[in-house]
Amino acid sequence: MRFFGGLSVEETAEVLKVSPVTVMRDWSTAKAWLYRELTGGTVDGF
Repeated sequence: MRFFGGLSVEETAEVLKVSPVTVMRDWSTAKAWLYRELTGGTVDGF
């Protein structure tokens, strides 16, 4: 919703019925996962 839908954190939270903190946590996790998949490495060095 954030990337493809262009929704703000607040809009995404409202649609999904979760808190904005949850949206930000999930957004950070998704970005880390995508980075790791694209680079073949790890984010935290393990």
